[in-house]
Amino acid sequence: MSAYTPVLLEITVMFLIWAVATLSTFKYRRRLHLHVDAPPPVGVALRNIPAHVSRPVLVLLLTRLLMMAADSWPPAATWIQGHPTHLVAWQVFWLGLGGLALLEGFLQALFSWRRQNFPVPDLLMDIIRGVLVAALALLVLRIELGFDIGPLLASTALVTAVAGFALQGVLGNLMAGMSLHLVRTLKPGIWVEVDGIEGRVVRTNWRETRIRTRGGHLYIIPNASIAASKIHNYAEPTPLRRHVVNVGASYSDAPDEVLAAMIEAARAVPEVRSTPAPEAMITEFQDFGVNYRLEFWTTELHRHNPIDGAVNRMIWYQFKRRGIEIPFPMSDKLLNDFMAVVYNQRRLPPLDEDVARTVDDLLASELCTRLLTDDRGGLLLGRDDLARIAPLVRRQPYTDGEQLCAQGDEGEIFWIIAAGKLRGKVEKDGKVAAEFELGPGAIVGEMSTLTCLPRSATLTTTTGTELLEFGPEAFKALLELHPEIPDKLAELAAERTAENRVALEELARTMEDQEKVVLEKPGILGRLKKIMARVG
Repeated sequence: MSAYTPVLLEITVMFLIWAVATLSTFKYRRRLHLHVDAPPPVGVALRNIPAHVSRPVLVLLLTRLLMMAADSWPPAATWIQGHPTHLVAWQVFWLGLGGLALLEGFLQALFSWRRQNFPVPDLLMDIIRGVLVAALALLVLRIELGFDIGPLLASTALVTAVAGFALQGVLGNLMAGMSLHLVRTLKPGIWVEVDGIEGRVVRTNWRETRIRTRGGHLYIIPNASIAASKIHNYAEPTPLRRHVVNVGASYSDAPDEVLAAMIEAARAVPEVRSTPAPEAMITEFQDFGVNYRLEFWTTELHRHNPIDGAVNRMIWYQFKRRGIEIPFPMSDKLLNDFMAVVYNQRRLPPLDEDVARTVDDLLASELCTRLLTDDRGGLLLGRDDLARIAPLVRRQPYTDGEQLCAQGDEGEIFWIIAAGKLRGKVEKDGKVAAEFELGPGAIVGEMSTLTCLPRSATLTTTTGTELLEFGPEAFKALLELHPEIPDKLAELAAERTAENRVALEELARTMEDQEKVVLEKPGILGRLKKIMARVG
């Protein structure tokens, strides 16, 4: 047997012990890297302490078991007895590593208890661990094995100088990575823009930073390049960022109406923050129209394209319902002719096909099939009757996610769903008490019109929706179509209020002017007669 064979066997056994311990504790130690954006809870940090020391403990345990097994094999026992310092050095080295790991675990638990991030970045922590392990290994070689480490240190310095000259680029990335980690410029999970590359930081290490864009592309950027670049950090010091949307409107539309529509559109998008509140302003007077600017704030600037798109979509629907025109460039004469046509069209009566469509929707709705019927269940109103009020009923388009009204709002308008769906939500004591969904033909908001009560639910569109809107003028014309209609509606409203008397009285107390609320049939009928008596 060669003189080096026992040494090679000893090194092989030590390597196998290390490999078994490393693989066996991998999943256990993996939990140490799960909390990258925020400090783990104190309980989790304390439970992580055994994970820190798991590998050194398992190495020492496996070493002890092998020692017990070696006692029964004479050649191994003879080798160990002849080289006791090897075993001692091996055990001292791993005891030292266990002590360092235990200290790191307690320090991380301390910072978690203070609810602070561990102040040393991962990359620098890896370097510190490497330096401490190397120092520990040299001390063990010097003290336990009696090696003269002076020549080793000298040769190491020479090798380091040669390697540093040959690996300037790699060392540049390493130093840049250390700098980025020390000042915490980039952290996994935050959204950044580096040299026109916008995305989420997936991972950073000693050489490179990985950024994944919205399109799913993964960019691997050397740390030296990042250190020399301008970095736009979307997450710090706060993720609150401003968005800007520009839109034009016609000169014939009142600025206050346009500004109100734009602000309402921004508020309808869930991602838009209420504080700071959205703001709209006039920015420029162009030859073909007035330019407006809408500013609003979100905490998701990295999603600015879909959010801005949602706000623009809401603006279109708001403008459409309010009759606000979005102009386009044209010559002065063509502009004047076009505006004259638009101005006149706004005052023209609806086309016959529009009236017929509205009449069909009204006949199919609950207004005619359930509310306005005679004692035998027949319709009180025919097509000719409905055709008289159809021009006064406004057909309003809504997009998905728009809020029609909020619980507690006052209102004298009610709607009939011509197409699409509405979701209703009733809240009590800050919690959702009930939810419901309404489809085509349903009538909503009529109790506020009949009794002056505030809205009893929040209504939101769930799809593209068309509503037939009954304003005061249309409602007055409806009451005048048939002498039984006011009595029918008053009786219906009184029955509904009797069923939910306590809840409706509580709702009425939230109003400033409670005296105008009527819950009994005579009071409701008197209110309807006052509406009919108004001079249109």
